[in-house]
Amino acid sequence: MSEQLEEVQQKRPWLAALLAVIVPGLGHIYIRMWLRAALWFALYFVTIEFMVPDDALPGTISVSAFADAGAAIPPTVALLVLMVSVTNIIDAYLLTKQQNRVVRRHSGEAPASCPHCGKDLDEDLEFCHWCTTPLKTGEAAETADQ
Repeated sequence: MSEQLEEVQQKRPWLAALLAVIVPGLGHIYIRMWLRAALWFALYFVTIEFMVPDDALPGTISVSAFADAGAAIPPTVALLVLMVSVTNIIDAYLLTKQQNRVVRRHSGEAPASCPHCGKDLDEDLEFCHWCTTPLKTGEAAETADQ
C-alpha cells in the first residue's frame, strides 16, 4: 500500500493539465482515474459528434480545410466544446492536487508552508510561488516540521 501511495504522490498537476489539453481524459489516465477518463473522453466525443454539423468537419487534413471548418461551426457550439475542454483540464489539475494532499495526509508528512503567506510550498522551488517570498534552503523543511 505504501508503494502505491508513493507512486500517487509523485504526480504533477501541471502535467495532468497538459495531457488533458492534448486529449480529453488523458490527464485522468495519468492519475489513474480510469472511469473518469473514459467519461471525459466520451463527453467530448459526444459533444463533437452531435453538436458540430457534419459539413463543418474537414474531409482532409490541411490548414485550409481546418480554416474553412472553423468558419462553418456556430459560435455557440464552439463555446460548448471549449467549455467541455477547459472543464476537463481544470478537473484533471484539481484532482491531481487533491490526490497529492490526501497522500501527504495519510503518510503523516505535512506539506511545507510559506512563513509569509502560510500557503503550501513546492519543494522544488527556492521561493513561494504564491507570494514570491525568497526562502532560505532549510526554511521549507523547518516549517514542515512545525
